[in-house]
Amino acid sequence: MSNINYNLYKIFCTVANSKSYTEASEKLDFTPANISMQIKNLEKQLDVKLFNRENDGVKLTEEGKQLYELINKSISSFDFAEKVIKEQNDLANGTINIGCQSHLTNYYLMEYIKKAKDDYPNLNVGLTCGAVSSEMFEMLKNYKLDFVITDVIPTETDEFVIEELKKVNNIFVAKEPLKIENVKELEDLRYILNFDYTISTKNLMKVLKEYNVKITPNMKCDTTEIRVEAVMNGLGIAYVMKEAVKKQLENGELYEVEVPIKLPELSINLVYIKDMLTQVDKKFIKKYLKS
Repeated sequence: MSNINYNLYKIFCTVANSKSYTEASEKLDFTPANISMQIKNLEKQLDVKLFNRENDGVKLTEEGKQLYELINKSISSFDFAEKVIKEQNDLANGTINIGCQSHLTNYYLMEYIKKAKDDYPNLNVGLTCGAVSSEMFEMLKNYKLDFVITDVIPTETDEFVIEELKKVNNIFVAKEPLKIENVKELEDLRYILNFDYTISTKNLMKVLKEYNVKITPNMKCDTTEIRVEAVMNGLGIAYVMKEAVKKQLENGELYEVEVPIKLPELSINLVYIKDMLTQVDKKFIKKYLKS
């Protein structure tokens, strides 16, 4: 891959991952006109049309899709290698790109990012929270993330290293003090739960099934903050990480529901590709996540 072709391919992949030439130009610090000219140059060299112009931006042609599948991972790999050299193994000026579910970011990861930034103000942190875990694992494979923090175990366990960082407790919370004497009483309550496909909900239902208890949520939401807000508004009781509502429990805004059974714990896991952590990643993980 020649230098000029590498640059053209990198521009091509950036456009393919963007909604428009304008968005790609912002990522690359080029003008949209320059981006358009470079894409035309690549199309001329390859003698193929790579993008179709549409009202809302650009879209890959079939040939463009084939090219993207062939070179995207290689481009990402080059970028990864470049990053390793540039950062010089130094937390003070290095870069880490983390994928983390939003609820774990708010109540687990952000504390460690703050500590790291206090110690190393010039440390660059990229944080992806809006994608689901499966999307983050795909980004990990394409070198767009260095590691992922999640309560989900990836299905492709052979491709990843998975380390447990911490176990946390899940609890039911209510607006008023509530004590359940008989486990069957749980069937009479209104619930705000996460969606059925999530690990926390699956594990909860599995434990309740052992006691022949079946609960049906009257509201489902994948955001902890919204589930808590729903409880505060009297819509029912919610199932959340205890650490996520620590302040509300301490100041009496919420109450932990006393139940006669042990609720399942949740594992917070570190997921990465073997031998693909940089020294900066390793230092951050060791000093903050595993301290």
